[in-house]
Amino acid sequence: MEMRRLAVSGGRRRRIRPAAARRSGVALRRKVRELRRLVPGGEGAPARSLLVRTADYIVRLKARVELLRALSALYDELPLPAGAAAGV
Repeated sequence: MEMRRLAVSGGRRRRIRPAAARRSGVALRRKVRELRRLVPGGEGAPARSLLVRTADYIVRLKARVELLRALSALYDELPLPAGAAAGV
């Protein structure tokens, strides 16, 4: 007979399912590993620090996208030089 443990969280009891907990832990470690690969400076960072670095990186990427969009709009408004081929 399989014995199931009960965990108390906030005064409520819930079942701990070892297999499900193990799978979610594996998935979480895989996601943290992927974040470490994607976020600059994240390779050696502990998980908590990695999350802060990830949030900062997202903010910087958003700012970069906004800047590039603004530059693109600016260049779209510039007149073409004389003799330049249209549509290039």
